Amino acid sequence: MTYETKQAYSEVCRVLENMPNEYVSKVPKKIIELFKTERLANYEPNISKLNPLDKNNLSKKAIVIIAMLNYQYWCPNKKVKDELYKQYLSNNDKYQKEIEEKYSVDNLFKNKTNVTQIEQKEESVAMVEYKESIFRRIINKIKEIFHR
Repeated sequence: MTYETKQAYSEVCRVLENMPNEYVSKVPKKIIELFKTERLANYEPNISKLNPLDKNNLSKKAIVIIAMLNYQYWCPNKKVKDELYKQYLSNNDKYQKEIEEKYSVDNLFKNKTNVTQIEQKEESVAMVEYKESIFRRIINKIKEIFHR
């Protein structure tokens, strides 16, 4: 089990400690025991009863676990559960679209046009043949004559 998961379990345990007993009693004892046994013993999450959950800087994994508990055990009726399920699907679709846009094949090849522009610039910086000026050639011929 990863460090982040154990940290999330610690945060979930702290949230459950701060919740009313009517909610905690709906969660099966085995799940609560799992959270307690697998959490980080030396990690003390800074969670305030006065602040809403989204203001307590919980890890993403802890928020996902709490959302799962909410969906599975705390939804009051089927209608609320269905609405929550639709919201989760909508959020998942938005996330998938973001990932598709970020890692789409078209976007990957947009950078290739920049590479071809760089290659074209490199081609224009090709070697140029150096030609001596007429004066330099005359001076070099005179030097050759006297150097013999």
